[in-house]
Amino acid sequence: LENIDLSLLLRPAADLRPEAAQYCVQKQDHGLDMALDQKLIKLSKAALEKALPVYIETPVCNVNRAVGTMLSHEVTKRYHLVGLPADTIHIKLTGSAGQSVGAFLCPGILLELEGDSNDYVGKGLSGGKIVAYPPKGSLFDPKVNIVIGNVALYGATSGEAYFNGMAAERFCVRNSGARAVVEGVGDHGCEYMTGGTVVVLGKTGRNFAAGMSGGIAYVLDVDGKFRSRCNPELVDLDKVEEEEDIITLRMMIQQHQRYTNSQLAKEVLADFENLLPKFIKVFPRDYKRVLASMKVAAAQEAAEDAVKDAEEPDEADFKEKDAFEELKKMAIASLNEKSNQEAEQVEPTKRPSRVADAVKHRGFIAYEREGVQYRDPNIRMNDWKEVMEESKPGPLLKTQSARCMDCGTPFCHQENSGCPLGNKIPEFNELVYQNRWREALDRLLETNNFPEFTGRVCPAPCEGSCVLGIIENPVSIKNIECAIIDKAFEEGWMVPRPPPRRTGKRVAIVGSGPAGLAAADQLNKMGHLVTVYERADRIGGLMMYGVPNMKADKVDVVQRRVNLMAEEGVKFVVNANVGIDPMYSLDQLREENDAIVLAVGSTKPRDLPVPGRDLSGIHFAMEFLHSNTKSLLDSNLEDDSYISAKGKKVVVIGGGDTGTDCIGTSIRHGCSSIVNLELLPQPPQTRAPGNPWPQWPRVFRVDYGHQEVAAKFGKDPRSYEVLTKRFIGDENGVVKGLEIVRVHWEKDTSGKFQFKEVEGSEEIIGADLVLLAMGFLGPEAVSILNFFY
Repeated sequence: LENIDLSLLLRPAADLRPEAAQYCVQKQDHGLDMALDQKLIKLSKAALEKALPVYIETPVCNVNRAVGTMLSHEVTKRYHLVGLPADTIHIKLTGSAGQSVGAFLCPGILLELEGDSNDYVGKGLSGGKIVAYPPKGSLFDPKVNIVIGNVALYGATSGEAYFNGMAAERFCVRNSGARAVVEGVGDHGCEYMTGGTVVVLGKTGRNFAAGMSGGIAYVLDVDGKFRSRCNPELVDLDKVEEEEDIITLRMMIQQHQRYTNSQLAKEVLADFENLLPKFIKVFPRDYKRVLASMKVAAAQEAAEDAVKDAEEPDEADFKEKDAFEELKKMAIASLNEKSNQEAEQVEPTKRPSRVADAVKHRGFIAYEREGVQYRDPNIRMNDWKEVMEESKPGPLLKTQSARCMDCGTPFCHQENSGCPLGNKIPEFNELVYQNRWREALDRLLETNNFPEFTGRVCPAPCEGSCVLGIIENPVSIKNIECAIIDKAFEEGWMVPRPPPRRTGKRVAIVGSGPAGLAAADQLNKMGHLVTVYERADRIGGLMMYGVPNMKADKVDVVQRRVNLMAEEGVKFVVNANVGIDPMYSLDQLREENDAIVLAVGSTKPRDLPVPGRDLSGIHFAMEFLHSNTKSLLDSNLEDDSYISAKGKKVVVIGGGDTGTDCIGTSIRHGCSSIVNLELLPQPPQTRAPGNPWPQWPRVFRVDYGHQEVAAKFGKDPRSYEVLTKRFIGDENGVVKGLEIVRVHWEKDTSGKFQFKEVEGSEEIIGADLVLLAMGFLGPEAVSILNFFY
């Protein structure tokens, strides 16, 4: 913070708007005088003043919120935290209660509800007792119907609750001391629970016990599927065998039957011994360990107390000690110990990136990142197979997914940072960690049409905005995403899913790149009849001919997806240059279709208009890459219909992904040398001050092509801050070299960066093949664009 001016942040708020009121100047009316509790307080006068038992019956409706909270306040004012004796004030409500009924209910109050209630029942329950059951004349079965809403007993600290029926989602979230019985719960039951006891006499939803670090839950596994619905990250699932557990469980069910007259409770108690094996004890591991250590300590203490000390106590033990002096001694000893540790200069322990049984808790601290793994460059440069090692489910992916922090506000899929698709990254990371791959696939496909494409070629902005990246290496999200979809194809989960019905609407899509295919996939799922037109001889656009085979296999990855879409009903037409070829005129497309989608991509390359540009041997990167992939697929490069770099001195101008692909392709052709020129400065190893998280990190990277050049020629091919002045050719008009000059970047008077040539730095470098990979300017200016614009 040395160079940061925080004065504006630390400025007193009163100085910002001196005219604004600094205290309450307008009385607000919250309608408390109309609250049902006003009536309850009056009727509870005998209990409040003399602690005499009171019984009250009153109807309730959903506008009556926080019933019992103001009454609890009055009790607490008079009797403090101890409250009144149990059930001194018995309130019988009939109807549908509003939100937060029984919130912060204190000791001595019994709130009985015949009916149902909205969300937050018993929020912050503080010693009171809540009972809810359906109306006596109702015909529905309580154990399969919801009687109370979401987030019941949120943050409860003590008290009891009995619900004859199901609770909705997030039951007992952050419960720290209340005891409750319910006949079924929705998703996320007992989430972040730290204490108390819960009995569930029926089915639960998903993610039960997520983040549960204390307390105990007993769940009747009626269908044998509870283990698949429980989050096992922090809890063990044990049998109910201890006598103490059996007594507690039976007692709570008996109380539930007593207060709610539950038919289910009667049935369970009648067959308790036979049903006991079906109960599962959800026991947080840390809590279990603490209880076990407390038992051991108590046993040791009892044993020590049983042995009488024969020796007389030392007289010095009875002398009064100076507490402050004792604290000083402890502090000095602690400092000395720390100094000794620093003096030893112990090497920090290297963290593993894969372990046999990774633990999610503090995984981002315990484990190191291991990202995409490449095959050996000396081997892969001799073939056209994918450079990435195949990621399979196992210790590596489980360990890497355990590094995901489950941040409260994940930035990996925010609108202004991270994944532009909005992939639900923390969710599929968690499912991969739990080995729930099919569910992880479902979550991934909710937002991503082609994970096998993005998992291979996406630059992974999600990793650049990963919250863990602030202090550590980010989570290896891209690797996990690719592994999910690859496993899905391997397991046979990716099968054709044509729409159940057709709308009759026809849509033409011009262009079969990622955007065109995604549009086709979405429109086809909606039931429209989709036809995709592609001017090349194969479907795929950028993924087929722009990205080389070693990054995304054309047959096993790209064509596999195209075939799947065709089986789902999408029609593909190749060699169709819409708007140019008379067979595919715009008028014809407009006549045959209800809508036309233009997805031609940004294919106009940035040129380098310097002297000598018209020499032979200078090509745009896409000319080079397209012809190479086409020849590879047509004849395995035996037809010689591609631009060959074999035996040539290659110069690639431009340092992005396309430039890297040109490097990798040239290496596989067998070039004699290769140089990569970049006008911009070399990026730093870590984020620059002007490139803060969560922006895309502009840092120095070594990609697959750079590795291969270093392996073959002994050094990285890149040269930064270089400007090409002219191309030099021979008498036949063939390029033979480039004149370049070094540049230096500095800010001008307006604060913009401008480059200046470094005097005397001119040089000539040889070149037989020059590839221009300087980015793209937009769509090509063809007649189809004139039609749309």
